[in-house]
Amino acid sequence: MNSKDRLKELDEMTRQSQTKGLPSFFYVLPILHLLIALPFAYYLNIWADEGSTLYTTQNGFFQAFQNTLGDEKQAPLYFLILSLWREINDSIFFARLFSIICSLGSVFLFYDLVRRIWNDKTAIFAGFFFAIHPYLIFASTEIRVYSLMIFLTLLLTKLFFRGYLERRRAKDLYKQKLVTKRQIWFILVAIFSLYTNYYLGFVLVAFFAVLLVLKRRRVSMIYFGQMAFVGLMFLPMLWVIKSQFAVNTGGHFQATNWIEGLKELWNHLITFILPTELYPPEEQTFISFLRVWIIRILGVAVVVLLIIKRKIFDQKILIFGTMSAVILAFMYFAYFMLSEIYIEIRHAACLFAFICFLIVAVINAVLPEGEKGNENPKNFYILGALAVLLIVFYSYGISAIYPEFVKRGDWERVGTYIEKNEKQNQPIIIFSNYQALNLPYHYEGKNKILPNENFFKWNYEAEFGSPKSFENQIEYTISIIPKDAEEIWLLTESVCQETQACLPLEKFIKENYTIIEIKDFYKERVLLLRKK
Repeated sequence: MNSKDRLKELDEMTRQSQTKGLPSFFYVLPILHLLIALPFAYYLNIWADEGSTLYTTQNGFFQAFQNTLGDEKQAPLYFLILSLWREINDSIFFARLFSIICSLGSVFLFYDLVRRIWNDKTAIFAGFFFAIHPYLIFASTEIRVYSLMIFLTLLLTKLFFRGYLERRRAKDLYKQKLVTKRQIWFILVAIFSLYTNYYLGFVLVAFFAVLLVLKRRRVSMIYFGQMAFVGLMFLPMLWVIKSQFAVNTGGHFQATNWIEGLKELWNHLITFILPTELYPPEEQTFISFLRVWIIRILGVAVVVLLIIKRKIFDQKILIFGTMSAVILAFMYFAYFMLSEIYIEIRHAACLFAFICFLIVAVINAVLPEGEKGNENPKNFYILGALAVLLIVFYSYGISAIYPEFVKRGDWERVGTYIEKNEKQNQPIIIFSNYQALNLPYHYEGKNKILPNENFFKWNYEAEFGSPKSFENQIEYTISIIPKDAEEIWLLTESVCQETQACLPLEKFIKENYTIIEIKDFYKERVLLLRKK
């Protein structure tokens, strides 16, 4: 493709939509999202990370700032915003409502971008499946930063297209100012994004890579200079990141393997493309097995069609493919720097929208072309078959997000179970410390919950799953068990049942207590113990 054709296609991609206002169908999309997300947000118990967010933001803005840097060890803006949001109402549902609002904004931005880059029909089809995508539903029901990350990713993308790939005549490319109004907005949102989540920096680098791939040399140099300014504005956080990195890795690195890292990222990709379980179970389900083969077969067919139609380097595929590849490369790097637990699918929120755009670009490229600019009648049947396939997998994916309609720990039912069966002077001991943040939100019984401090003191102390994973933390847990308590409740997370991480604690229990009751919940075990 020569430079003239490249410029013409970029003009087409970044044109201003001629449609006045939004089509009526658009308003169905946020309603669909709300119909699915609101019941989850209202009924689901919190899990450990959500308990952490509630703890961090419960005492107002200034305490949230201190807790974010000291405890959460993340970028601060999401927690500061949520601390102000919770001044209105401090319920779990209201905290999740902020994430839902961010997701609704994402639905609008995604639809708007697809409509501008392609057309209204494509926007309706793609917007429908984006609005009900299980990953977006998951992000809406989390009291964490993921939904805001998706929104900021899409907002940055829109501003990038308008500020750096906007339509202009060829001679105007060489007369561009050092900064335009649209670019100022992009710079401000970029700074905001870095202070919201560090992984959003991957997005800024991905945009620079796109400019290089498109051979927009002058614009890329301007962009580089502007991002240097963004980096300068982010300098106050560098010393914080250094200390957070040291703590998050626990002074050591988890075992990494280049093949396992690729497998983890591959699972993220196929989950975004054709979702089943967000977190794969230990034993592969039939639908996940089926999903892998469908993607393999369709993947080969799509590549062959793109080559035959000479669209393997279609402009839109090239742009969104570059963005996706750069972010994947950074996440792969993060795998070796921080280990697998920091590239889990919930951390891939910065990648989600770009994969969705890439899918739209590929589908449009492989669809048969009609005669004289008319749409090919075959497309109706192809898209109909694709819609049926997606609806089947999306329906399963949504139902599989929360098995038994609960989140990890099943804390609401755990709290109810203890309340019904407890007696006075039966303190509740929770391992690990981080998990102890959750029960107070779902328990109104008569006994004390321990620990009630040091929730963020420990990370993994050795290779995950080994008997030394929590050695010092287990010693602390044992030390806080009241000496005068003849009976105690002990709550342990699933890692204790699935690995050898809790062997020191199990040894102590076996030597000093008799198990009176045992009850398993989703990813949590409850034991009533009597002192020997």
